[in-house]
Amino acid sequence: MEIFDLFSQTLSANGELIRYIACGLLGVMLLCFFIQLGYYLGVYGGLPRFRNNRGIRVEVPSPPISVIVVVRENNYFFVENGLQKLLEQDYPEFEVVVVDCSYDEEIGEMLSDMHARYASLMHLTQIKSMHHQDHSIKLAITVGIKAARYEHLLLTRADSYPMSDKWISLMAKGFITGDVVLGYCGIEPQKGLGNRLMRCSRMATSVRWLSAAIRGHAYRGISYNLGYTKSLYFAHKGFNYLNMNIGDDDLFIQKIVSKENVSVVMNPHAMVCQIPCGGLGWWNRARRYFSYAFRYYPLRARWTTEIELESRFLFFGTVIAVLAILPWPWPVVPLFFWGVRLLVVTTKMKRIARRLGERKLMWAYVLYDLYAPLAEAVMAFRRRWRPNRAIWR
Repeated sequence: MEIFDLFSQTLSANGELIRYIACGLLGVMLLCFFIQLGYYLGVYGGLPRFRNNRGIRVEVPSPPISVIVVVRENNYFFVENGLQKLLEQDYPEFEVVVVDCSYDEEIGEMLSDMHARYASLMHLTQIKSMHHQDHSIKLAITVGIKAARYEHLLLTRADSYPMSDKWISLMAKGFITGDVVLGYCGIEPQKGLGNRLMRCSRMATSVRWLSAAIRGHAYRGISYNLGYTKSLYFAHKGFNYLNMNIGDDDLFIQKIVSKENVSVVMNPHAMVCQIPCGGLGWWNRARRYFSYAFRYYPLRARWTTEIELESRFLFFGTVIAVLAILPWPWPVVPLFFWGVRLLVVTTKMKRIARRLGERKLMWAYVLYDLYAPLAEAVMAFRRRWRPNRAIWR
């Protein structure tokens, strides 16, 4: 009772209006606090302990795999380094289908040389682009799917590489339990805070759709590490939204998934690493470009994402506001709840990061956790009021 009396006296000294404002802010803060705990302990809580072993037995062999990758101009690093990492995977039966969409003769010659060296593993097909117009990624992937020899397909991108020679082996096991296999792709670790924030952003975004997938509500994958079967692709008459240059790893996945046919693979050795082409500016532009598909997502996926970000934004905002208007010692109350949430978030995300193959990110994730809601709000505003015409064909 003494604590409540002291609280009343403190608020009375600052006026009746301050009393109502402080009580309202504390109420909003507590509501957002429990919403945040619900996400990190409940919605995302199953990721660290998830094991994709449903129906997998030692005597059941993994299927032959066709890996499809599209090569465009300026993909020299992939042709010189990444392609060899794919061709030297430790797996008994696979092929790499390279779709050459470049108008660069040097890349064409390099691919032809690689094809001659790895004739039994590499299938090379070409759809030449002109300088003024590139073929869409959906057309290029369709060409690769038709050229693939095997039923089970893995897709990746030319600006990435697998982190292990066990990548195909681990992803292929996912086909034993489903026709759609979702894997994780991180950002290549480099020096600087910007790179760590990009890695945190990729991990946080992936946590949303991976956690939805293991609960039977898959709504996207990532085109750098994704698999499905040829039969499923042709049964649904190929890609949808053909007038968009995006959507091959989210809008199309929403078209083909069900609660029973999705398999999630989370293993550090099944991770693919994307090579960044710049710093935070490049990353924000790329995210804004691909996020235009968000408006076409299922209502459940949109609400789940928006509620988490908005509750986090309101939680931080109310904590700051309460700290500003309440005299000592009452700021201890919002600081206590902020500390509890921080402990829960860092503990949970550290376990998830270890499971995905991300390392040494937690101190940067604390910074990302603070600025992400505002950054997402700015991105949504710019996406709405300054649409990017490049997404349309």
